Amino acid sequence: MNSTRTIFVLLATFFCLGLSQPALADYLGGITFDKESPSYLPHGEQVNISIDYKVDIPEGAIIFARPYTLGSLTPGYGASPGDVVAAGTGTASQYFIITNGERVVTHIRVYLKSLDQSITYLEFFVPVHYVFAPHGLFNIQMDYGQYNRLPHGRNLNIDFDYAADTAENIRIGARPFTDGTLTPGYFASGSISLPPSGSYSQNFYFNGDTDVTDIRFQLFSNDFSTLLYEFFIPYDIHWREVGLYNISFDWPDGEFLHNSQNLTATFTVEHSSTEDRHAWAWCTTDGSYSPGGVYQGSPVVPSGPQTVTRYCRINTGEQDMDGVQFIFGIPTEMMMDFIVPVNHHYAPHAIQNHIFSPASPAILSNGEHLEMNFEYLTDHGEGVRIFCRPAYDEDLLYGINSAGSPAYSPPSGSGDFWLSFLEGDHLASSMRFHMTNLDQSVQLYEQFAPGWWAWGSSSYITPVPELVPSALAVLGQVYPNPFNPATTIPVVLSKDTHVQLNVYDMRGLLVKSLQDGELTAGQHLFTFKDESLASGVYFCRMKTSEGIQTRPMTMVK
Repeated sequence: MNSTRTIFVLLATFFCLGLSQPALADYLGGITFDKESPSYLPHGEQVNISIDYKVDIPEGAIIFARPYTLGSLTPGYGASPGDVVAAGTGTASQYFIITNGERVVTHIRVYLKSLDQSITYLEFFVPVHYVFAPHGLFNIQMDYGQYNRLPHGRNLNIDFDYAADTAENIRIGARPFTDGTLTPGYFASGSISLPPSGSYSQNFYFNGDTDVTDIRFQLFSNDFSTLLYEFFIPYDIHWREVGLYNISFDWPDGEFLHNSQNLTATFTVEHSSTEDRHAWAWCTTDGSYSPGGVYQGSPVVPSGPQTVTRYCRINTGEQDMDGVQFIFGIPTEMMMDFIVPVNHHYAPHAIQNHIFSPASPAILSNGEHLEMNFEYLTDHGEGVRIFCRPAYDEDLLYGINSAGSPAYSPPSGSGDFWLSFLEGDHLASSMRFHMTNLDQSVQLYEQFAPGWWAWGSSSYITPVPELVPSALAVLGQVYPNPFNPATTIPVVLSKDTHVQLNVYDMRGLLVKSLQDGELTAGQHLFTFKDESLASGVYFCRMKTSEGIQTRPMTMVK
């Protein structure tokens, strides 16, 4: 199955450094990966990386990408040779694999060196979450997205690639879980005997109202006697008597919208009632109807599956929209309503469709321009000016060299801007756009467009041990395993977080709760001991805000 190239969006942390001497290379940026993060990959599976570059070094340079785990090179890795690039612009391609052990790759180090590799001009670390093991299941695709309400009896189909480190055939199952427990009442596909690697699919459905929070994937030996691998992925999906699914929006999440611009939802409604039924989509803020919101009225939606489009918007003022509430029924009786999270900001002015060059994430040498193009809308009738400044956590950075702003005519149009730093070390987590009146005496509008850009010289060094994602939680290998009567369970956290750590038997019954509460950042070792247990396979399961991780452990008497 072909994997979909995805642009990795940095949600929490981005660290960069420049080493050795003032950089001659102009930039490295616009990183893309062909495996989504997180992914659960088998040994030898390539992660391909695309890197945009601009190089001014006359003799050229070499671009590398390497996997890191909590600040150190990931053990057991293999990688492509560095890409030798000539002076100019282009796109480099790198890949890496993991050949042994159970590893969690937390960062990709992307860096540019001189041809003799004696000088590192630019480098930065991009956070990822790739889990490697002897077995893997990856390129997972669901035919219905999260938050959808499927009608009773409708399958959720799951396609994926897999590979197992065995010469024997295997079996694979995917099952629904709700808050850490197997969801009751499901109907699911079985597993045929499969070769050790290939592509496969699973499905499940419910005939009653059900809420699912996670999907558990398991790889078994052909006779089901041995569990080879297990992991969970969070997935918010639901079943109802009335279906409302295939939900999509015409604006991508995070866009800044003008009060005149609709957010249009397209979705399928499926019901069997012979009475008149309607469907609406409303803007919400903090779980309630958005102040200043308007929505499109609904004609009668006939029975059977029907494609419906409805719009909503915040018609006046400046306001965040954090959800769209879908409602089905009649005006006096709501048969179904739920909120799908979105992230938009409405105002009488908007700057949108930003295009940055180089694309985020990027590191630039001092003096190199960050170029940007955008579109704007404004209710200010006398014309406006638009400027941009880098910021970190919405605190403005100073010392930039930048373009000025022409007079932009109302009510809409397009514009461009550039900025750079001439010296010093700077890291920006967003670009702050602001719109003023023509004489710049009044600021009309301000927005922060997220992204990660750095400028720096040899003095800008971020210690590698600090390169830890802000929400990383790892359930380590249980040791010894097999055990009798006790074993140690390691947990590593990069920040304080709530942890549930339980041991279950093969039937999913709770054997012992080891932790249910806040844990501090760092490594924690839990001891599991129960001399009354029979020989067999048990599972240690850790649940955090990131999701669920499990480890099999075998008691041998």
